[in-house]
Amino acid sequence: MLTAVLCTMTTLLCTAQVKTKAGVEEAMKTYDHLILGMNADSIAQIYAPDGELGNMAKGRDSIRSFLNTFKNFRVLSQTSETNNISIDRDSAIQTGVYGQTVIIPSKDTVTVKGSFTALWIWSGSGGWLIQRMETQPAK
Repeated sequence: MLTAVLCTMTTLLCTAQVKTKAGVEEAMKTYDHLILGMNADSIAQIYAPDGELGNMAKGRDSIRSFLNTFKNFRVLSQTSETNNISIDRDSAIQTGVYGQTVIIPSKDTVTVKGSFTALWIWSGSGGWLIQRMETQPAK
């Protein structure tokens, strides 16, 4: 039984670490899940060591610090839908749209939508990591 569980877990982990469009999609779904939990440490780790969160933060420590300023926000939903993924060797560009519903510190609920562009880099055993994430809210 334990062997079957370990084999299943290994298969799932390896599948998520494939250098394919499906692997990029899986990495983005992981990112969405991490945003939903708003754990700054976990979110920072999905970025490359010198990764960039738009123009707000560069590097994992800076990203973590920036995200910690939102610790009093509660993300109710986080979705992304891919429009296109192009892979060239060890990098991928993913474009799409996102939606997010958040309870802000004043207890109001805010829903935002927009587009995103993510530059991913392949790190081998670490799978896909975000080199740069940019969002553009819809007007």
